[in-house]
Amino acid sequence: MRTPREAEAFESELMSTLIKAVLIATVGLALGLWSARATLSDRFPIAVDKIGAWRVEARAGSANADPYTRARVERAGEVPLALGEGLRMTTGADSDGRALDSRCVYKVGPHAPPTRYWTLELVDGEGRPVPNPAERYVLRSTEILREPDGGFSIFVSARAHAGNWLPIGAPVRFGLALRLYDPALSGALGVDEAAAPIVARERCG
Repeated sequence: MRTPREAEAFESELMSTLIKAVLIATVGLALGLWSARATLSDRFPIAVDKIGAWRVEARAGSANADPYTRARVERAGEVPLALGEGLRMTTGADSDGRALDSRCVYKVGPHAPPTRYWTLELVDGEGRPVPNPAERYVLRSTEILREPDGGFSIFVSARAHAGNWLPIGAPVRFGLALRLYDPALSGALGVDEAAAPIVARERCG
């Protein structure tokens, strides 16, 4: 039988062990939730190919897409392009690797991968269109102004800009999504990195 002092020491040790167990479980749960959220976002993308500053989930529209890719697509609520339809390229940074900033002006161009048809849209962190007063959410390859050699410049900014303008809208974290519609583009290997659009930061403020 324990003496009062031994009993007190035992209870103290037991309480300390319980507290440590609760702390470890809490930290483990927090890390698990954080890692799951990070995996479903663009922080640590899985099964994503890089083409310059752009990311491509070439298998997003495939029936054999991995669970993480399917979860990201379902979370964003988007309908991915199926294999044989084309590709969706996204970026949250300019070509120098700096995160896109709603206070800055960006120029996208002067070319895009050879494709039958493409669109460029501005999306939020969840991949959804960002509301803007001009109600202009996408620019299409068939409607933009071009140079005589076929090159183009698309300006992404909060304030109206001459030429091809894609409004940023609300000052939120945003990215760019380029959809390439062409049956020949069924994977990232079908896109030459040199043909990917350059996202150049013109100025900020």
